[in-house]
Amino acid sequence: MSMSGDASAVTTAACGTAGEMCGYSSHGVTSLIIIQPTPFCNLNCSYCYLSQRTDTTALTIDQIGAMFEKLLTFPTVSDCVTVVWHGGEPMVLGIAYYEAAFARIRDCCPPGLKVELAFQTNATLIDDAWCDLFLRWGVGICASIDGPRHINDAFRKTRAGKGTYDRTVAGLKCLQRRGIPFAIIAVLTKMALEDPDAVFSFFEEMDICDVAFNIEEIEGVNTRSSLSNGFDESTVVRFFARFSELMKERKYAMVVRELDETLESIRYFDKRGPINNLIIPFGIITVDVNGGVYTFSPELPGYSSPEFPSFSIGNIFTDDFDTLQNSDNLKAMMAEINTGVELCRASCEYFAVCGGGTPANKVFENGSFASSETLHCRLTKKRITDFVLAAFEAGPAA
Repeated sequence: MSMSGDASAVTTAACGTAGEMCGYSSHGVTSLIIIQPTPFCNLNCSYCYLSQRTDTTALTIDQIGAMFEKLLTFPTVSDCVTVVWHGGEPMVLGIAYYEAAFARIRDCCPPGLKVELAFQTNATLIDDAWCDLFLRWGVGICASIDGPRHINDAFRKTRAGKGTYDRTVAGLKCLQRRGIPFAIIAVLTKMALEDPDAVFSFFEEMDICDVAFNIEEIEGVNTRSSLSNGFDESTVVRFFARFSELMKERKYAMVVRELDETLESIRYFDKRGPINNLIIPFGIITVDVNGGVYTFSPELPGYSSPEFPSFSIGNIFTDDFDTLQNSDNLKAMMAEINTGVELCRASCEYFAVCGGGTPANKVFENGSFASSETLHCRLTKKRITDFVLAAFEAGPAA
């Protein structure tokens, strides 16, 4: 939704767990706000990082109004900001809830500010009534599905243990039938990485052209990954090589977030690294269902570490911007994150395409922000960069 009257779909970069863009900045400009209206989810995916997905707590419309009256006046907020409703599964709250929420946000918008709204959703609840809402408000959609039935249903299950493929595909086809653009986030598990032909064929047959791949992570309550313990990391290189080959062979082009971001970073090699909004205070703002405010990685709400009993920098309902930016928690996290970034800069030849990694992965995998290499960075940054550089070296015929 564009509160200024222009509708646009959310980009995969906004939906994904990433903020890396080329360039450099030492101060956050907030162009992405992530809201958790409820932690509850109607699914029970085996790799989910959320610990509270059975909690049915929800923000009230009055709380949403109070939240945005404050958020949209933050001095860091850009003149065009995307608000992503994340979860849990945000759509469990129903159409009437969002009609009221969107109207309340519209009333909070200061002159000249453009707000675009988007859902990150599992798509299982989408029907024509939801599509009416999306069209009415110009809502962008980013949906989650991992590919063909056997890959998707191995991990993405209902609370009764049944596969979600049919319900998700029905939701996506409803969007297509109504002419509503959407992007996809697909988790690459070991099963998916070993079968790029099946994954590609699914997207081709579904006429999906905008995809972000989240390589399965160790994060939150998901403390194990099918890609750890002896996984052959060259499988990632082979997956993207074959996926790219299939796009060329079948003349079916897709926007693939990981390839586009890596190419963009390589084009603008800079020793300082790319802009990485995940390490910049207020580069991304996340607000949880209790009003807790978080910056850096959107996966931090609800978690802690030995150094940090909470990763929250304050509460949107009680704290103003000055209090948030001067919080002891923010200063302490920033010090550790900066130490981790400098460790990456000093030790990693891939720094120029990464910019210092993702704080959430560092703390979940290594126990501290003040650390460097993670499984996530090896698979998501290093191996994909290996593929892109090899493709460059091979030339146009590759």
